[in-house]
Amino acid sequence: MNERQMEQAHVDETIQLIQLEQKLLNSKQQELTQEMNTSTKETANHRIRAGSNEAFYESAVEYRQHEQELLLKYHTLDAQQHRLQTLDVMQGNPYFARIDFKEENEAETLYLGIASLRDLTEETIVIDWRAPIANLYYEGEIGPAYYETDVERMTVELLLKRQFKIQDGEILSMVDTSEVINDDFLLEILDEASSTHMKNIVSTIQKAQNAIIRDTTSKVMLIEGIAGSGKTSALLQRIAFLLYHNRKWLDAEHVLLFSPNHLFSDYISTVLPSLGESGVPTKTFRNYMQELLQDYALVEEDQQEHGFLYGKNDPIHDLKNGLTLVDHIHTYVKAITNYGPLFRDMKINGRTILAKDAIRKWYQETNNLLPLHQRLSLLQTKLLKKLGGLQKDETRQQWVKDLAEEQLQELYATDPNLEYTEQKEKSLRKKLANQIVRKKFRRVHRGITNYQFVNMPKQYLHFLQSVPENTLVSHGISNEQWTQQIAEIRLNFRQKQMKQEDAVLFFLLMRRTFPVTITQKARYVFIDEMQDFAPSQVALLQALYPKANLTFCGDLNQNVFGNETIVGSLPQLFESQEVTRFQLTTSYRSTKEITDFANHFLSKEDRVETTARKGDKPVIIEASTAEKQLHWFEETLEQTQVKAKHWRTAIIAKTQEECEQLYEQFPESLKRQVQLILDEEDFMKRSIILLPAFLAKGLEFDRVFLWNINEEQFHTEQDKLILYTMCTRAMHELTLFTSFNKSPLLNAIEPLTYSNEVI
Repeated sequence: MNERQMEQAHVDETIQLIQLEQKLLNSKQQELTQEMNTSTKETANHRIRAGSNEAFYESAVEYRQHEQELLLKYHTLDAQQHRLQTLDVMQGNPYFARIDFKEENEAETLYLGIASLRDLTEETIVIDWRAPIANLYYEGEIGPAYYETDVERMTVELLLKRQFKIQDGEILSMVDTSEVINDDFLLEILDEASSTHMKNIVSTIQKAQNAIIRDTTSKVMLIEGIAGSGKTSALLQRIAFLLYHNRKWLDAEHVLLFSPNHLFSDYISTVLPSLGESGVPTKTFRNYMQELLQDYALVEEDQQEHGFLYGKNDPIHDLKNGLTLVDHIHTYVKAITNYGPLFRDMKINGRTILAKDAIRKWYQETNNLLPLHQRLSLLQTKLLKKLGGLQKDETRQQWVKDLAEEQLQELYATDPNLEYTEQKEKSLRKKLANQIVRKKFRRVHRGITNYQFVNMPKQYLHFLQSVPENTLVSHGISNEQWTQQIAEIRLNFRQKQMKQEDAVLFFLLMRRTFPVTITQKARYVFIDEMQDFAPSQVALLQALYPKANLTFCGDLNQNVFGNETIVGSLPQLFESQEVTRFQLTTSYRSTKEITDFANHFLSKEDRVETTARKGDKPVIIEASTAEKQLHWFEETLEQTQVKAKHWRTAIIAKTQEECEQLYEQFPESLKRQVQLILDEEDFMKRSIILLPAFLAKGLEFDRVFLWNINEEQFHTEQDKLILYTMCTRAMHELTLFTSFNKSPLLNAIEPLTYSNEVI
């Protein structure tokens, strides 16, 4: 039996072990589910015995124990389901690498997979790729090597590093290497077709990515990478590694991952489960803010596409997204603390229960040495006491007595077995009167509990009015523009609406005014596509999670889009913290030919290093009419139907409007094949999609068709960067459609780097 046959036999044995564990777990799950169903019925039938104090206590303790046992079974069932999902992924591809090493003169062989696996004797067969010893594969070279545990450094002699490509239980390729990843092995995997979701490429982690993934000491990390450099993959694998490394105290719900939109969230959604982790909350910042401010609807804006296409944002938008107004909140809150915030009357049906003048008087009686939010907390306690007194007075009102009497008579009428004594009747009448009054005052009570006696919309408008004139001038904003902006916000408040940038500042001001509790307790915060994230948004997350570790990930060429970015604000955001920066400068997504072509749209210093993966040259199709372009496109799709089934195809136009116009020109047969995506809330459901350039950011496709690369659409410096983004979505094939009035940006490209076709 040769080496390959022996390895295939080991794969077969490992898959048998996986199937055995699956069988055992399925059997246990059935037992647990049955036990749980029985327990749930028992819980439903369980009654607290009220005959005596002793009986009550015993039955309450029994019930509590029963509840805890049931909860434990739920957790066990959940853990087993998670393990079954992991085993399901491993069944076709149980591991991707092998390492042989000597430790203290004892030879060992270990296989690396997405999770650990033991045999019936509890001997480790596969180790988790995140285990400390697995770092020998990613960092070690043949010969003397070491790996570090939590407590010590272990020295070993590394004898063998072997890489596998296994599919459906069959070894397709295996190679021995002294490098981290053998180039041929890497290229073979990268040459595969893409899918609707991002692939788990844990087997292709490079040394630079490994340093990012396994860094456990950095409090703040910045991952900058060019298009296709694997920065998002490294970010997701970092999350999986940290969850494994800190598994004794870190749960998935303590990790918060921000992605730019739902389209991107869907694209990356399968990576963490395929790495052995799931349940990590992935949100867009808009959704996150909507959860924090549920009383307001966040207004959708068109600025995302506008900012991407034109680079320059509205100066008011820039001011609100920067840190200037965030810093001004601190000054403003100190200035209003002595007098107090803007209060509102607390009313019931138009009748004032607690007047704002009285509320201000009680506020000013609180300790003036305390900060605003603490004084308001004391004021809240005082208001609840005042409300309690008012409720007590209200129970003496005749209308309450009459209604209580009416309800009492109804009780006696509907329950003839109700025991009657004078004392019980008096007690019942009092209880009914209190319930009637509590119901009437419920809304005011809730309002005081939620600090609604502070008029926050009015407070925010007052805050904006307090912005110094020199701040506005320095941002190129006139008094008239600012006054108009405040009027628009006032109108939005009346309609219970808010723009996202206002929502950030509004919430920051609110939490500095009075205590605010949030449900999400994040210990690690990850932000992908950080170029779409404003400094003020980071300031908000810092305020809410001051002890959390932060990892930012984004495009190395992000500054080219002219937005106010996190990178430019790092010194202000992290004055007392060190920021660990990583740069990934090699592109693994596109072929050499596509990368060389796209590099023409970048300055020489920004150009991208490429992998050695070869492919076809990009094609420029010149046509005299749009009809000819469309006909050529239809024919191409018809001729490549087989490829289209396995490859993902994107047709990318510059704007949403162009996408809509193009889709309308498609014949019905083509419309049935192509999915038009105009909204970030959409999901990719077909293998051919049509979408605008700003929504394609971060995504990748096997082949890409770029529509209308003409002079009127692409001629500015900003257009170069848009074109670069569009081109670098392609992994294997790139085609550009243009007319004879083609973009002058194409004239600067070396003719040898592309093929030209005139139709």
